[in-house]
Amino acid sequence: MTITKEEAVKWANSKIGQKVDYDKAHGAQCMDLIVQFGVEKFGHPFTGNAIDLASQSLPAGFQRIKNTPDFLPLPGDIFIWDQGQYGHTGIITSATMTSYTSVEQNGEAPFDGSGPAKAYTRSYANFLGVIRPPYTPSTPAKPKLPPKNTARAIAKGINYETHISKVGWMNNVKDGELSGSTGYKLPVEAIKIIFKNNSIKGSVEYRAHVAGTGWMNWVKSGAIAGTTGKSKVLEAFQAKLTGEAANYYHLEYQAHVAGKGWLSWVKNGQTAGTTGEKRNLEAMKMKLVRKPIVQGTSKPATKGLAYRLHLSKEGWLGYVTNNQMAGTTGLGIGAECLEVLVDGNKSNVQIDAHVAEKGWLTNSGGTLGEKRSLQAVKLKLKNGLEKKYDIHYQVHVAEKGWLAWVKNGATAGTTGQKLAIQAIRIKLTAK
Repeated sequence: MTITKEEAVKWANSKIGQKVDYDKAHGAQCMDLIVQFGVEKFGHPFTGNAIDLASQSLPAGFQRIKNTPDFLPLPGDIFIWDQGQYGHTGIITSATMTSYTSVEQNGEAPFDGSGPAKAYTRSYANFLGVIRPPYTPSTPAKPKLPPKNTARAIAKGINYETHISKVGWMNNVKDGELSGSTGYKLPVEAIKIIFKNNSIKGSVEYRAHVAGTGWMNWVKSGAIAGTTGKSKVLEAFQAKLTGEAANYYHLEYQAHVAGKGWLSWVKNGQTAGTTGEKRNLEAMKMKLVRKPIVQGTSKPATKGLAYRLHLSKEGWLGYVTNNQMAGTTGLGIGAECLEVLVDGNKSNVQIDAHVAEKGWLTNSGGTLGEKRSLQAVKLKLKNGLEKKYDIHYQVHVAEKGWLAWVKNGATAGTTGQKLAIQAIRIKLTAK
């Protein structure tokens, strides 16, 4: 028969509240519990009374250990207690250097075996020693590891991935999702971050603070910050957008660290995590937060060309001038209306606009307050300016990007495809 000490303790605790009357031929009173335990778990019928346990022969593997000032019994030990002629015994379930807890039958008067088994906590007074059965070593529980994130391709937005101890790379996540693990006490060892937006020029740079090493060098999109295969843990990281992306977005991120949990969100190169506290980074989140769109001037130029776009949920942007971009690219924001002036006068330009669900509107730059996207435009100079100049224009359309330049009343954009104009450039050239 094989049994672990944990199983022995569980068995003893299961007897609490029960009156054990196993076999009077092999013992009496408190011994009933020990006889049952020995027979059921080891096939050995202990005999006599508790004092007899201190001297009777034991099968192979059993140890008899005497009490000494520095002796500490273990859970599962059968204690022997000098209580006069017959002594006392029970099964220890936990112990410290000053007291122990045990399951016993009739650990109190009248000591006749008539009461149920109970748990007692006692000092070591009268304690003679223990019999330690030959327990099978416990099999350490296999540590539970966190599941990996579902594998998926890099997508538009901010993508990031963590390499954690005992698991490896956790697969890509994006835009505010958790990467790493919480509740498993597993440190992050490395990170990778990727910014993807085919319509915006820009990238992401980041660096890691490694325990025992400090801050490592900055790396660029997709590179590894930290280490793998060296069992070196991350304690903090910093990240920032570069190029045009930094004009449009704040990069915000949050760290989960050992002993503190989730820390506050930080952004744009600030430190997430801790340094100098020896706290492992365990998880992270990242997200893009769009900045307010600042473009052009509040008033149009009184000479030459000026124009602006009204964007969905944004309103009118500022006025820009010859060949500058009005609107945005890469943010997925559609335009609703266009205004164009030459020499400060709207009447110098005729605009025809193709609007969602309405079609072509003559002498109109689009609509306001109707939530209808601007899909195509035609521009013509008037009041004699058409004899001096050509007006050229180019639009950026959802899903297509920048289309070809056109001029003098030709259509820029699309019709019948439900694709919004997102940005426009306009310029005048002398004839």
